[in-house]
Amino acid sequence: MKKITLLLLFLTLLVNTGRLYAQINNSEPVAPSTKPVLKVDVPNPTADKPQSKLWYADKSWWALLPTSSGPSLWQRTAGGWTEHAQVRALLQGIPGRADVWADQNEIMAVGVDKHVLTVFAIRKVEKASKITWMAEVRGSLSPSVSTDEMETATIAKDKTGCWWVAADAGEKVCVWSSSSKNWTWTPPYVLAKGLNADDICTVAELPGQTAIIWSDQNRDAVSMRTHRNGQPADRWEDTVVIEQGNKTADDHLHASLATDGTLWLATKNSVDQLGSPQQVLRVRHANGQWRNYAYADLDVVKAPSRPVVIATQNPALVLAGHTIYNHKNANLGEIVFGRVDTSSAGLLRDVRTVIAPDATGWTKRNKINDITVPKKPFPDNAPWIILASDEEGNVFEADLKPLFFKP
Repeated sequence: MKKITLLLLFLTLLVNTGRLYAQINNSEPVAPSTKPVLKVDVPNPTADKPQSKLWYADKSWWALLPTSSGPSLWQRTAGGWTEHAQVRALLQGIPGRADVWADQNEIMAVGVDKHVLTVFAIRKVEKASKITWMAEVRGSLSPSVSTDEMETATIAKDKTGCWWVAADAGEKVCVWSSSSKNWTWTPPYVLAKGLNADDICTVAELPGQTAIIWSDQNRDAVSMRTHRNGQPADRWEDTVVIEQGNKTADDHLHASLATDGTLWLATKNSVDQLGSPQQVLRVRHANGQWRNYAYADLDVVKAPSRPVVIATQNPALVLAGHTIYNHKNANLGEIVFGRVDTSSAGLLRDVRTVIAPDATGWTKRNKINDITVPKKPFPDNAPWIILASDEEGNVFEADLKPLFFKP
């Protein structure tokens, strides 16, 4: 009898453990998002590489998206995404395609026009239970050669309170800086020259440093220079070549700093061969050493592109996503995400389609693209929201938390 009782207890424990394991590992399927959550009047509003337009503050997700008149501010509420129309009026005429750095009480952004960058701030003011918004332009930045064109720009603040803006300008990588005390911006400091007109750069936070990383298709390299906090604005460390050769460079960059000081950099290469990886995840460990991991093979129908990476509060859990273009039918493109495992041959585990637009009724070619994620790691106490958009101005969202979070 004792043997039977023990056997029953063992079987019960085994079944319950299996149920618990299934719950922890999110075995229940989560359907991809198929319908837009908002729409603006410009195409591809979540573009462009490597900008972030999304952040979490005051128990809400927020997004700064372009419109035909300038930037617009959106808040994710229980009733859906809602625009704060006052902000659009305040920012009318400012370039709408912007990269955002969010602090608790204020956001700073850099809007991109091909010949000038506009740095501006948005701040919420609460008085007598009434919320109003204030906006202020804090800088107008031009390249060293006025005819040089800028494709994109990013912004960051270091731990000393110094602000940094990085942009590609013609065949150069330029950086500007300012203290928040007087908003007097330095002239553009050129970090690199001789780039391809298609190349881009991004600014990334590092422990005690600020990094500018760029693609260099002419030299077939991905490179970086760093600035130590507190040093003069024009004192930058020598160039570090992260990887060079074998068509490793393309104009796709996106960085995320984990809570343990590891910098994750998602990039695309220029291999463009069937059966070969199209993307490279580059990992800078806290000791300054880089490792490069190729992933995401190209096949006859599906082409991975525009990769992003996002850390979480758990430094062991990092998520990477990208667009998959469909070569047979552009309308059938999708957004996928997976969990990074650098010991895995394919690098990404548990890959899921998180956005797959319902193309019913689409009368012309369209496609989903341009994932945007927050600069800071996903919070533990909120949904893990990402956005992407299409050529009609539709914006789609996905919550990654039910797929990947394990309490």
